[in-house]
Amino acid sequence: MTTKKVATTTLPEWLTATDRLRLYSPEEVIALGLLPHTIGTLKDAAYRKRVPHTKVAGKIRFRLDHIYEIQQAGESNPATRGRRAA
Repeated sequence: MTTKKVATTTLPEWLTATDRLRLYSPEEVIALGLLPHTIGTLKDAAYRKRVPHTKVAGKIRFRLDHIYEIQQAGESNPATRGRRAA
């Protein structure tokens, strides 16, 4: 049996369980400035399964760990720029 490797996102310790499980609509994510995208871009990426998200009653929703994971996917490290993995 093979196990699927799941990326883990470390959320701050001070967040409560309610904070961690709260679901944000794409409109809320953009209105709160949590991601620098447009609502349409965020929805499109979710529909195409390019960003982590969940669906509740057929509607796209994001938890904080989804938002952090999307933010981390866009990070780059200048120290490793141009280097290949060993």
